Amino acid sequence: MKPALTPRLVLLLPAFLSLTAADWPQYRGLHHDGSSAESLRTNWSQTAPKVVWKRSIQPAWSSITVSGGRAFTQVNRRLAGQQREVCVALNADTGAELWAADLDTASYPDAGTGSTDGPRSTPTIDGDRVFVLTSYLKLYCLRADTGALVWKRDFVSEFPGTEVINWQSAASPVVVGDLIYLNCNVANRRLMAVRKSDGVTVWSGQNDTMTHASPVYATIGGTPQMVFLTARGTVGVTPDTGTVLWRHSFTPSSTSTAASPVVANDIVYASCAYALGAWTAKVTRNGATFSVGQTDFKRSSAYQNHWSTPVHHDGYLYSVVERSTRSLACFSMAGRTNTWTTSTVGSGNPGYASLIKVGGKLLVLTEPGELVLLEPNPAAYTEIARYQALNGTSWNHPAFSNGRIYARSDTEIVALEVAAAVAPLPALRLAAELRLDVGRLRVRITAENGAALTAAEALRVQLQLAAPPSNDIAAWQAAEVSFSPVGAGLEAEFPVPADSTFLRVVERSAQ
Repeated sequence: MKPALTPRLVLLLPAFLSLTAADWPQYRGLHHDGSSAESLRTNWSQTAPKVVWKRSIQPAWSSITVSGGRAFTQVNRRLAGQQREVCVALNADTGAELWAADLDTASYPDAGTGSTDGPRSTPTIDGDRVFVLTSYLKLYCLRADTGALVWKRDFVSEFPGTEVINWQSAASPVVVGDLIYLNCNVANRRLMAVRKSDGVTVWSGQNDTMTHASPVYATIGGTPQMVFLTARGTVGVTPDTGTVLWRHSFTPSSTSTAASPVVANDIVYASCAYALGAWTAKVTRNGATFSVGQTDFKRSSAYQNHWSTPVHHDGYLYSVVERSTRSLACFSMAGRTNTWTTSTVGSGNPGYASLIKVGGKLLVLTEPGELVLLEPNPAAYTEIARYQALNGTSWNHPAFSNGRIYARSDTEIVALEVAAAVAPLPALRLAAELRLDVGRLRVRITAENGAALTAAEALRVQLQLAAPPSNDIAAWQAAEVSFSPVGAGLEAEFPVPADSTFLRVVERSAQ
């Protein structure tokens, strides 16, 4: 019989009132799906987005990540007479460059984009570390505050015979828990997880040649898994061991398969360019095994995504497709067809645009640098507002953090303030229970007025610890836990602190 849960000492304290703050620490955001639960204001025609800062930047197709008051990207920079791939950290509030780390050669010989070409991979941030995969398969771990090297893996040198694919790697490393996931393209061990603390390989396997697509972390049938889009199709593996759970076999483009796979409940979607199209499959769990069924292939340029990954909303994918001219499309996951397409987004053709979802709205960054805000409507293209944000060519996915849009082109990078007014949190009640059977502390937050707390509120609260309690703010340390909605409240679990500990919940301060 399991021991009963025993209450632990708690403090009930009012929340500090401030703005919602949320990081965008990885390519396509915290949840690897191109979405943010933050809200944004939509009245751009009355009050344009505020330019917090804007500056010139060297070329790259790398996206932007934001964490800890810093914005990170890659650039193609000339150093000591050579073109180099460089990871840069900027002050998220001012745009000032904080540091630059020289990583690798910037050479793109396969008929790339010429003088505008540059690294495609996006830095991944986890706490005080930055992880970057270069075009030539070097994986770096850097300090987030200084850019100093912590450790490095060079898969081409480490495993002779490892090939760098044409147009070089564009994939970004994915961090979940203590592991970094990537396709390192080493023969017979291409899918790999390495320990983020020291870079040591935890598992590797399979002979799935890499594409330009980044893997995604998802839960299918209640089972967490890493989903890779490879030259053999899509494959789901267990995060801890790399054991293959299921496969959907097909042959995507050998020229450009760059959009990440999309997992929408139990449907896995993948697409590629060069007149191939899109594949979907229903992945079903039966006990301990998975099966793949209801597969479908749309061979048409009206269904092909070049490198912009679609965004899922309520059973529909919103994506940039190529058709006879590049267009925005709404794809029904149930019907496996486009419900609408439009070649005009904002003031013109979207080109190689990209999009994310913020507060339930779609945010498109067009190739000419225009930001277009849309209502996700499966019946018709529904524009809310537009704003010309950048010069140059924007093939880079935008990011959203702490009420700001971060966007870049091959020549400029900008931070725009679009935060929505945030109502104060209700008075919160904090409770904690000691799970004696597993040595963990379960913490629950509820609203005193009985109101339900949602994922949006989960982003706004922070658990802090102190021993003993103090009126000195500096004495309270933030706990590294994330809350999730459970019933009408928010819950989190973490190992029981070694010492007697007092808890409180506060609203996160703006970064």
